[in-house]
Amino acid sequence: MQTKQEKKDADGTGVKSAGRSALEHKNRHASRTGLKRKRYWIPISLLLLMIGVVGIGSQFTPRITVFLLKTGIGLMTTNESDKESFISEGITRVTDVAYADGGRRNSTLDIYYPSAATEPLPVILWVHGGGWVMGDKEDIADYAVQLSKRGHVVVSMNYALAPNTTYPVPVMQTNQALTYIRDHVSQYQGDPNNLFLAGNSAGAQIASQTAALLTNPNLAKQMNIRPSVEPEQIRGTLLFCGPYHLRTVESTGFPFMRTFLWSYTGSKAYENDPHLDEMSTVLQATAAFPPSFITSGNDDPLTVQSIELAEVLERQGVTTETLFFQSSSEKLGHDYQFNLKSEAAQQALQASVQFIQAHKKGN
Repeated sequence: MQTKQEKKDADGTGVKSAGRSALEHKNRHASRTGLKRKRYWIPISLLLLMIGVVGIGSQFTPRITVFLLKTGIGLMTTNESDKESFISEGITRVTDVAYADGGRRNSTLDIYYPSAATEPLPVILWVHGGGWVMGDKEDIADYAVQLSKRGHVVVSMNYALAPNTTYPVPVMQTNQALTYIRDHVSQYQGDPNNLFLAGNSAGAQIASQTAALLTNPNLAKQMNIRPSVEPEQIRGTLLFCGPYHLRTVESTGFPFMRTFLWSYTGSKAYENDPHLDEMSTVLQATAAFPPSFITSGNDDPLTVQSIELAEVLERQGVTTETLFFQSSSEKLGHDYQFNLKSEAAQQALQASVQFIQAHKKGN
Protein backbone atom coordinates (compact mmCIF):
# COMPACT_ATOMS: atom_id res chain seq x y z
CA MET A 1 0.00 0.00 0.00
CA GLN A 2 1.28 3.48 -1.01
CA THR A 3 1.74 6.17 1.55
CA LYS A 4 0.07 9.57 1.08
CA GLN A 5 3.43 11.06 0.05
CA GLU A 6 3.95 8.35 -2.54
CA LYS A 7 0.48 8.99 -3.91
CA LYS A 8 1.17 12.71 -3.97
CA ASP A 9 4.44 12.17 -5.83
CA ALA A 10 2.77 9.80 -8.23
CA ASP A 11 -0.10 12.20 -8.80
CA GLY A 12 2.28 15.12 -9.28
CA THR A 13 4.40 13.18 -11.70
CA GLY A 14 1.26 12.13 -13.58
CA VAL A 15 0.07 15.70 -13.88
CA LYS A 16 3.44 16.82 -15.14
CA SER A 17 3.55 14.00 -17.71
CA ALA A 18 0.05 14.76 -18.91
CA GLY A 19 0.93 18.45 -19.17
CA ARG A 20 4.02 17.74 -21.24
CA SER A 21 2.02 15.44 -23.48
CA ALA A 22 -0.66 18.07 -24.06
CA LEU A 23 1.96 20.72 -24.70
CA GLU A 24 3.77 18.51 -27.21
CA HIS A 25 0.47 17.77 -28.98
CA LYS A 26 -0.34 21.48 -29.10
CA ASN A 27 3.09 22.27 -30.55
CA ARG A 28 2.77 19.55 -33.19
CA HIS A 29 -0.72 20.84 -34.13
CA ALA A 30 0.57 24.40 -34.37
CA SER A 31 3.47 23.23 -36.53
CA ARG A 32 1.14 21.37 -38.88
CA THR A 33 -1.21 24.38 -39.02
CA GLY A 34 1.74 26.62 -39.82
CA LEU A 35 2.78 24.34 -42.65
CA LYS A 36 -0.75 24.35 -44.04
CA ARG A 37 -0.87 28.12 -43.88
CA LYS A 38 2.45 28.31 -45.69
CA ARG A 39 1.15 25.96 -48.38
CA TYR A 40 -1.91 28.20 -48.84
CA TRP A 41 0.04 31.44 -48.83
CA ILE A 42 2.50 30.36 -51.50
CA PRO A 43 -0.10 30.05 -54.32
CA ILE A 44 -2.05 33.01 -52.99
CA SER A 45 1.08 35.14 -53.02
CA LEU A 46 1.93 33.95 -56.54
CA LEU A 47 -1.62 34.73 -57.67
CA LEU A 48 -1.46 38.21 -56.18
CA LEU A 49 1.93 38.72 -57.81
CA MET A 50 0.56 37.63 -61.19
CA ILE A 51 -2.44 39.96 -60.81
CA GLY A 52 -0.06 42.79 -59.98
CA VAL A 53 2.14 42.05 -62.98
CA VAL A 54 -0.89 41.86 -65.27
CA GLY A 55 -2.29 45.07 -63.83
CA ILE A 56 0.97 46.93 -64.27
CA GLY A 57 1.70 45.40 -67.67
CA SER A 58 -1.75 46.26 -69.01
CA GLN A 59 -0.94 49.92 -68.45
CA PHE A 60 1.82 49.69 -71.07
CA THR A 61 0.39 47.29 -73.67
CA PRO A 62 -3.05 45.97 -74.61
CA ARG A 63 -1.58 42.56 -75.47
CA ILE A 64 -2.01 41.15 -71.97
CA THR A 65 -5.71 41.97 -71.79
CA VAL A 66 -6.25 40.75 -75.35
CA PHE A 67 -4.47 37.47 -74.54
CA LEU A 68 -6.63 36.91 -71.46
CA LEU A 69 -9.79 37.69 -73.44
CA LYS A 70 -8.84 35.28 -76.20
CA THR A 71 -8.00 32.58 -73.67
CA GLY A 72 -11.27 33.00 -71.80
CA ILE A 73 -13.40 33.06 -74.92
CA GLY A 74 -11.48 30.13 -76.38
CA LEU A 75 -12.45 28.00 -73.38
CA MET A 76 -16.13 28.73 -74.00
CA THR A 77 -16.33 28.25 -77.77
CA THR A 78 -17.19 25.10 -79.67
CA ASN A 79 -14.52 22.72 -80.85
CA GLU A 80 -13.66 21.93 -84.45
CA SER A 81 -15.95 18.90 -84.65
CA ASP A 82 -18.93 21.05 -83.71
CA LYS A 83 -18.29 23.39 -86.64
CA GLU A 84 -18.76 20.58 -89.13
CA SER A 85 -22.38 20.22 -88.04
CA PHE A 86 -23.07 23.68 -89.45
CA ILE A 87 -22.68 22.49 -93.03
CA SER A 88 -25.97 21.21 -94.36
CA GLU A 89 -26.93 19.20 -97.39
CA GLY A 90 -27.22 21.20 -100.59
CA ILE A 91 -24.55 23.76 -99.63
CA THR A 92 -21.01 23.63 -100.98
CA ARG A 93 -18.26 25.20 -98.89
CA VAL A 94 -14.85 26.09 -100.30
CA THR A 95 -12.38 26.96 -97.54
CA ASP A 96 -9.18 28.91 -97.06
CA VAL A 97 -9.07 30.57 -100.46
CA ALA A 98 -6.28 33.15 -100.72
CA TYR A 99 -7.82 36.42 -101.89
CA ALA A 100 -4.61 38.41 -102.43
CA ASP A 101 -1.58 37.25 -104.39
CA GLY A 102 1.40 37.44 -102.08
CA GLY A 103 -0.96 38.65 -99.35
CA ARG A 104 -0.83 38.14 -95.62
CA ARG A 105 -1.19 34.70 -94.05
CA ASN A 106 -4.66 35.70 -92.87
CA SER A 107 -5.82 36.98 -96.27
CA THR A 108 -8.12 34.00 -96.77
CA LEU A 109 -11.83 33.48 -97.22
CA ASP A 110 -14.48 30.75 -97.23
CA ILE A 111 -17.22 30.56 -99.86
CA TYR A 112 -20.69 29.07 -99.35
CA TYR A 113 -23.12 28.57 -102.23
CA PRO A 114 -26.11 26.41 -103.13
CA SER A 115 -24.77 23.30 -104.86
CA ALA A 116 -27.64 23.14 -107.34
CA ALA A 117 -27.60 26.83 -108.31
CA THR A 118 -28.10 27.35 -112.04
CA GLU A 119 -28.14 31.15 -112.28
CA PRO A 120 -25.98 33.95 -110.86
CA LEU A 121 -26.86 34.74 -107.22
CA PRO A 122 -26.39 37.82 -105.03
CA VAL A 123 -23.08 37.79 -103.17
CA ILE A 124 -22.66 38.70 -99.50
CA LEU A 125 -19.15 39.54 -98.28
CA TRP A 126 -19.19 39.09 -94.50
CA VAL A 127 -16.59 40.63 -92.15
CA HIS A 128 -16.52 38.90 -88.77
CA GLY A 129 -16.52 40.66 -85.42
CA GLY A 130 -14.31 40.41 -82.34
CA GLY A 131 -13.26 43.90 -81.32
CA TRP A 132 -10.67 44.03 -84.16
CA VAL A 133 -8.53 41.69 -82.00
CA MET A 134 -10.36 38.35 -82.08
CA GLY A 135 -12.55 36.19 -84.28
CA ASP A 136 -12.32 34.09 -87.40
CA LYS A 137 -14.19 33.60 -90.66
CA GLU A 138 -15.46 30.23 -89.40
CA ASP A 139 -17.29 31.93 -86.51
CA ILE A 140 -20.20 32.71 -88.82
CA ALA A 141 -20.28 29.33 -90.58
CA ASP A 142 -23.79 28.44 -89.41
CA TYR A 143 -25.12 31.89 -90.34
CA ALA A 144 -23.44 31.72 -93.74
CA VAL A 145 -25.16 28.39 -94.39
CA GLN A 146 -28.55 29.85 -93.47
CA LEU A 147 -28.05 32.76 -95.85
CA SER A 148 -26.75 30.49 -98.59
CA LYS A 149 -29.73 28.15 -98.25
CA ARG A 150 -31.91 31.16 -99.04
CA GLY A 151 -30.30 31.75 -102.40
CA HIS A 152 -27.04 33.63 -101.84
CA VAL A 153 -23.34 33.16 -102.27
CA VAL A 154 -21.74 34.02 -98.92
CA VAL A 155 -18.06 34.92 -98.68
CA SER A 156 -16.67 35.00 -95.14
CA MET A 157 -13.27 36.66 -94.93
CA ASN A 158 -10.40 36.73 -92.47
CA TYR A 159 -8.29 39.83 -91.87
CA ALA A 160 -5.22 40.76 -89.85
CA LEU A 161 -6.00 41.19 -86.15
CA ALA A 162 -4.81 43.86 -83.76
CA PRO A 163 -2.63 44.60 -81.92
CA ASN A 164 -0.19 42.75 -84.20
CA THR A 165 -1.62 44.66 -87.16
CA THR A 166 -3.30 48.03 -86.89
CA TYR A 167 -5.64 50.24 -88.90
CA PRO A 168 -6.15 50.59 -91.85
CA VAL A 169 -4.99 47.09 -92.89
CA PRO A 170 -8.39 45.34 -92.38
CA VAL A 171 -10.10 47.92 -94.62
CA MET A 172 -7.42 47.43 -97.28
CA GLN A 173 -7.92 43.66 -97.03
CA THR A 174 -11.68 44.01 -97.43
CA ASN A 175 -11.02 45.97 -100.62
CA GLN A 176 -8.71 43.14 -101.74
CA ALA A 177 -11.38 40.55 -100.98
CA LEU A 178 -13.78 42.50 -103.20
CA THR A 179 -11.17 42.34 -105.98
CA TYR A 180 -11.11 38.56 -105.68
CA ILE A 181 -14.92 38.40 -105.69
CA ARG A 182 -15.09 40.67 -108.73
CA ASP A 183 -12.75 38.41 -110.67
CA HIS A 184 -13.68 34.93 -109.43
CA VAL A 185 -17.08 34.72 -107.79
CA SER A 186 -18.80 33.73 -111.03
CA GLN A 187 -17.07 30.35 -110.61
CA TYR A 188 -19.27 29.81 -107.56
CA GLN A 189 -22.53 30.97 -109.15
CA GLY A 190 -22.10 34.49 -107.77
CA ASP A 191 -23.01 37.71 -109.58
CA PRO A 192 -20.21 40.31 -109.20
CA ASN A 193 -22.70 43.07 -110.01
CA ASN A 194 -24.91 42.09 -107.07
CA LEU A 195 -22.63 42.62 -104.09
CA PHE A 196 -23.68 43.23 -100.48
CA LEU A 197 -21.25 44.20 -97.72
CA ALA A 198 -22.10 42.72 -94.33
CA GLY A 199 -20.54 42.38 -90.91
CA ASN A 200 -21.15 42.07 -87.20
CA SER A 201 -19.71 44.12 -84.34
CA ALA A 202 -16.20 45.36 -85.31
CA GLY A 203 -16.75 43.67 -88.66
CA ALA A 204 -19.77 45.89 -89.22
CA GLN A 205 -17.53 48.91 -88.66
CA ILE A 206 -15.03 47.61 -91.22
CA ALA A 207 -17.77 46.75 -93.72
CA SER A 208 -19.48 50.13 -93.31
CA GLN A 209 -16.21 52.04 -93.67
CA THR A 210 -15.45 50.04 -96.81
CA ALA A 211 -18.87 51.00 -98.18
CA ALA A 212 -18.06 54.64 -97.43
CA LEU A 213 -14.67 54.24 -99.11
CA LEU A 214 -16.31 52.88 -102.27
CA THR A 215 -18.86 55.70 -102.48
CA ASN A 216 -16.95 58.69 -101.08
CA PRO A 217 -14.04 59.71 -103.37
CA ASN A 218 -12.69 62.09 -100.74
CA LEU A 219 -12.34 59.26 -98.23
CA ALA A 220 -10.67 56.99 -100.80
CA LYS A 221 -8.18 59.75 -101.60
CA GLN A 222 -7.58 60.46 -97.91
CA MET A 223 -6.88 56.77 -97.24
CA ASN A 224 -4.89 56.39 -100.48
CA ILE A 225 -6.91 53.30 -101.44
CA ARG A 226 -8.16 52.66 -104.94
CA PRO A 227 -11.67 51.11 -104.79
CA SER A 228 -11.74 47.66 -106.35
CA VAL A 229 -15.35 47.77 -107.53
CA GLU A 230 -17.66 50.44 -108.86
CA PRO A 231 -20.21 51.98 -106.47
CA GLU A 232 -23.14 50.57 -108.46
CA GLN A 233 -21.85 47.02 -107.90
CA ILE A 234 -22.49 47.41 -104.17
CA ARG A 235 -26.22 46.97 -103.87
CA GLY A 236 -26.44 47.35 -100.11
CA THR A 237 -24.99 46.81 -96.66
CA LEU A 238 -26.17 44.57 -93.82
CA LEU A 239 -24.81 45.91 -90.55
CA PHE A 240 -25.25 44.03 -87.26
CA CYS A 241 -24.47 45.50 -83.83
CA GLY A 242 -21.54 47.65 -84.87
CA PRO A 243 -19.71 50.81 -83.68
CA TYR A 244 -19.85 53.65 -86.19
CA HIS A 245 -18.65 56.76 -84.31
CA LEU A 246 -15.27 55.93 -82.82
CA ARG A 247 -14.88 59.23 -80.99
CA THR A 248 -17.91 58.50 -78.83
CA VAL A 249 -18.09 54.70 -78.74
CA GLU A 250 -16.24 54.31 -75.42
CA SER A 251 -18.99 56.31 -73.70
CA THR A 252 -21.47 53.52 -74.53
CA GLY A 253 -19.92 51.44 -71.78
CA PHE A 254 -19.25 48.49 -74.05
CA PRO A 255 -16.76 46.20 -72.24
CA PHE A 256 -13.05 46.55 -73.05
CA MET A 257 -13.68 49.18 -75.73
CA ARG A 258 -10.64 51.21 -74.70
CA THR A 259 -8.45 48.10 -75.03
CA PHE A 260 -9.97 47.35 -78.44
CA LEU A 261 -9.36 50.84 -79.78
CA TRP A 262 -5.89 51.02 -78.26
CA SER A 263 -5.11 47.76 -80.07
CA TYR A 264 -6.65 48.78 -83.41
CA THR A 265 -5.19 52.29 -83.58
CA GLY A 266 -1.88 51.35 -81.97
CA SER A 267 -2.18 54.28 -79.56
CA LYS A 268 -3.13 54.18 -75.88
CA ALA A 269 -4.39 57.75 -76.20
CA TYR A 270 -6.48 56.70 -79.19
CA GLU A 271 -8.57 59.87 -78.88
CA ASN A 272 -5.66 61.75 -80.44
CA ASP A 273 -5.37 59.43 -83.43
CA PRO A 274 -5.66 61.60 -86.57
CA HIS A 275 -7.50 58.80 -88.42
CA LEU A 276 -10.36 58.49 -85.94
CA ASP A 277 -12.76 60.58 -88.03
CA GLU A 278 -12.11 58.61 -91.22
CA MET A 279 -12.85 55.43 -89.25
CA SER A 280 -16.23 56.80 -88.16
CA THR A 281 -18.85 55.91 -90.77
CA VAL A 282 -21.28 58.48 -89.42
CA LEU A 283 -18.79 61.16 -90.49
CA GLN A 284 -17.94 59.66 -93.89
CA ALA A 285 -21.26 58.46 -95.32
CA THR A 286 -22.60 60.51 -98.22
CA ALA A 287 -25.80 60.42 -100.23
CA ALA A 288 -24.11 57.81 -102.44
CA PHE A 289 -23.80 55.35 -99.54
CA PRO A 290 -25.52 52.04 -100.46
CA PRO A 291 -29.01 51.18 -99.17
CA SER A 292 -28.57 49.73 -95.70
CA PHE A 293 -30.17 47.30 -93.30
CA ILE A 294 -29.07 48.14 -89.75
CA THR A 295 -29.94 46.10 -86.66
CA SER A 296 -28.90 45.78 -83.03
CA GLY A 297 -30.38 44.35 -79.84
CA ASN A 298 -32.33 46.41 -77.33
CA ASP A 299 -29.89 45.40 -74.56
CA ASP A 300 -26.71 46.04 -76.55
CA PRO A 301 -24.67 49.11 -75.43
CA LEU A 302 -23.71 49.73 -79.07
CA THR A 303 -27.31 50.12 -80.25
CA VAL A 304 -27.09 53.89 -79.80
CA GLN A 305 -24.36 53.88 -82.44
CA SER A 306 -26.57 51.93 -84.87
CA ILE A 307 -29.41 54.39 -84.30
CA GLU A 308 -27.05 57.31 -84.95
CA LEU A 309 -25.84 55.78 -88.22
CA ALA A 310 -29.41 55.13 -89.36
CA GLU A 311 -30.34 58.75 -88.64
CA VAL A 312 -27.29 60.04 -90.53
CA LEU A 313 -28.09 57.89 -93.57
CA GLU A 314 -31.74 58.92 -93.56
CA ARG A 315 -30.73 62.59 -93.47
CA GLN A 316 -28.51 61.90 -96.49
CA GLY A 317 -31.48 60.40 -98.30
CA VAL A 318 -30.07 56.85 -98.23
CA THR A 319 -32.65 54.06 -98.17
CA THR A 320 -32.38 52.66 -94.66
CA GLU A 321 -34.18 49.81 -92.92
CA THR A 322 -33.77 49.21 -89.20
CA LEU A 323 -34.58 46.54 -86.64
CA PHE A 324 -33.93 47.56 -83.02
CA PHE A 325 -36.66 45.73 -80.98
CA GLN A 326 -37.29 48.83 -78.91
CA SER A 327 -40.78 47.70 -77.92
CA SER A 328 -39.76 44.12 -77.13
CA SER A 329 -39.80 42.86 -73.54
CA GLU A 330 -37.06 40.37 -74.35
CA LYS A 331 -33.51 41.53 -73.63
CA LEU A 332 -31.45 41.10 -76.78
CA GLY A 333 -27.73 41.60 -76.27
CA HIS A 334 -24.73 42.02 -78.51
CA ASP A 335 -24.77 39.85 -81.67
CA TYR A 336 -28.24 38.55 -80.78
CA GLN A 337 -28.71 37.51 -84.42
CA PHE A 338 -26.49 34.46 -84.09
CA ASN A 339 -28.82 32.73 -81.65
CA LEU A 340 -30.84 31.21 -84.45
CA LYS A 341 -33.15 29.41 -82.02
CA SER A 342 -34.61 32.74 -80.95
CA GLU A 343 -37.55 34.45 -82.61
CA ALA A 344 -35.63 37.74 -82.81
CA ALA A 345 -32.75 36.13 -84.71
CA GLN A 346 -35.13 34.50 -87.16
CA GLN A 347 -36.85 37.85 -87.66
CA ALA A 348 -33.50 39.50 -88.42
CA LEU A 349 -32.55 36.72 -90.82
CA GLN A 350 -35.83 37.03 -92.70
CA ALA A 351 -35.55 40.83 -92.80
CA SER A 352 -32.01 40.53 -94.21
CA VAL A 353 -33.14 38.19 -96.97
CA GLN A 354 -36.06 40.45 -97.87
CA PHE A 355 -33.71 43.46 -97.95
CA ILE A 356 -31.37 41.71 -100.38
CA GLN A 357 -34.24 40.64 -102.59
CA ALA A 358 -35.57 44.21 -102.67
CA HIS A 359 -32.23 45.81 -103.58
CA LYS A 360 -30.47 43.27 -105.78
CA LYS A 361 -29.87 44.32 -109.36
CA GLY A 362 -32.85 43.86 -111.65
CA ASN A 363 -35.48 44.87 -109.09
